Amino acid sequence: MAVVEMQKVAIISHESAKEQLIESLHKEGVMEITQSDSPVVIDHTEVNFRSAELQFAITTLKDYASKETLAVAGKYSNERDIIHASKHTDVRGIVDRLHELEEEDTDAEKQIKQSQQIAEVLDPWRALPYSLDVPNASETTIRIEGSIPKVKLSEMIKELGKLKLELSEVNNKTGIIYCVAHVWKDDAPRFEELAIKYGWTNVDLPKLEGKASELHEQALMHAKEMQKVRNKNAKERARLSVELPNLIKVAKFMMWLDEKQEARESMSSTEETSTILGWVPKKRVAKLEQRLQDVGPAVALLKVKPNEDEEVPVALWNSKGVTPFESVTTLYGLPLQHEFDPTVSLMPFFALYFALCLTDAGYGAVLATVFGIAILKKKLKMRESKLAWTLFLGGVVTIIVSIPFGGYFGFAPSQVPAFLTKTNADGMLLFKGQIWNLNDQSGITFLQNLSLFLGLTHLFYGMFLAGLHKWIHGKKMEAFWMNFTPHILLGAILFMVFAPVSLKPIAKYIFYASLLMLAWGKGHGTKLFLRPLMGAIGVLNFAIGMLSNTLSYLRILALGLVTGAIAMAVNQVAVEVGKLFPIFIAVPVIILIFCMGHLISIALNTLGSFIHSGRLQFIEFFSQFFEGGGKAFSPFKRSSI
Repeated sequence: MAVVEMQKVAIISHESAKEQLIESLHKEGVMEITQSDSPVVIDHTEVNFRSAELQFAITTLKDYASKETLAVAGKYSNERDIIHASKHTDVRGIVDRLHELEEEDTDAEKQIKQSQQIAEVLDPWRALPYSLDVPNASETTIRIEGSIPKVKLSEMIKELGKLKLELSEVNNKTGIIYCVAHVWKDDAPRFEELAIKYGWTNVDLPKLEGKASELHEQALMHAKEMQKVRNKNAKERARLSVELPNLIKVAKFMMWLDEKQEARESMSSTEETSTILGWVPKKRVAKLEQRLQDVGPAVALLKVKPNEDEEVPVALWNSKGVTPFESVTTLYGLPLQHEFDPTVSLMPFFALYFALCLTDAGYGAVLATVFGIAILKKKLKMRESKLAWTLFLGGVVTIIVSIPFGGYFGFAPSQVPAFLTKTNADGMLLFKGQIWNLNDQSGITFLQNLSLFLGLTHLFYGMFLAGLHKWIHGKKMEAFWMNFTPHILLGAILFMVFAPVSLKPIAKYIFYASLLMLAWGKGHGTKLFLRPLMGAIGVLNFAIGMLSNTLSYLRILALGLVTGAIAMAVNQVAVEVGKLFPIFIAVPVIILIFCMGHLISIALNTLGSFIHSGRLQFIEFFSQFFEGGGKAFSPFKRSSI
């Protein structure tokens, strides 16, 4: 229905026109190039390295660019601006400078950590009266620095009383005491043996020139100096970030060059000619041929018959109203070239199921408003931002569908102003425009029956599409017996139910005849003597499949009820929590819980509605007629980043 018909073509050009041909095809962007049988193998290592360097610069500068610079960088760039930037931007200089700054930062970070470690080690020893480079041993004594738990010090001193030593405290402000022990060399082994028993830990101070207090201060100052270097480098990156828009343009230009190089390598060449093979939408062939005439007379476009086993690329083309829902189709996969595009068929069902799963006009309004603003602000086009448009349209349909169910942020009619409500014939208070109440059994029963009815309609429509596809492709008998006999049976059942009493006997015979036709049809393709048996088995499988598939549509009822229940719960929690505070605190608390709760509920229920509505398309509907697995059409054109 909307699968674009493709034509395989070969474009032959003289070597002199080769570059002009590639440039023209790149601008036109309508041809998918296929690889030649003998592609040219070229080492791209250097090009890939340069491209990676450029991406490094862009990624780095994005973190330092101002909002204004980022806004300029995100704007559309025309061909002239991109080419101008590629010629006048000092990419090499910017990249080299960023590498220098990175090296300086790495070195500064290393020195900061080293200085902080030195300061941390020296902090408890700042009261030491001597320089740290003074030797810790003389001819008769040895100096040992260490720490011990405060509660163990007195016990250790008592134990060490028999040794020749001098013990002085340097720092005792915490539970750990830092001490210096001057011990006779002969007693040093015994000292360490006894001291360790009480939790003594030797400390090796760095052998630096100067007192600990001076070195501690120097380490802190050096760390600050290195941090200043980092801050200065950050400012330098911020200064360089003004070049970000130009770097992004250069990246686009490099991408174009890379794409054109791929096209060159896909060509098969002789001494005088080059040939490029590919696929073009059939309707664009004539226009492309006309454009190629501008390249010169040494270029010719020929239509080529594809190989029997060659996979044809698939592109979809629908009207603007249908295009957004291609985002749903492509989640499952593209159709094969000979299949229908299911987007037109799934669109009304998906939108309706999505709305029924939400059943809250307030949620639909929020959804439509959020995505509507995004579409207007960012000027999102339907063919380029399909998902955003799908959710916007889903929100609009949700508003329309939810009004008869009275869903407005989980509020009951009694909780809103009187001018928004009405009283029905039974004396029940309802919202204006409301017909069914999902808080009442009658409303639940209606939505349940509606879900089952929509499910049956959806399934039979899928079977009809399967039969139509076979009919168009010449399999008319198979289409009739396998796919259309269920519709005949459905018609017979409806006639039997709604026929006047006088026609009931005739309706019954019609039903029996259509049931036999279905059994005969389900045995299609088997040997004649086996056909009745296979048909009976087929009817049984058909009945079981229809029952299980139809019941799957009750998820619409389940999600519709859950949305309302969660919305009501959010309101109740907001009110109950508000009662815990004075009125001047309760009001903002209620508003906060209401807004945050409903935003989370909208996000979760929108996700659930999208997933389950899509599932009903992919599992129940598509299984009737759609195979999928097509390869996406990827034209050779100027890409963007």
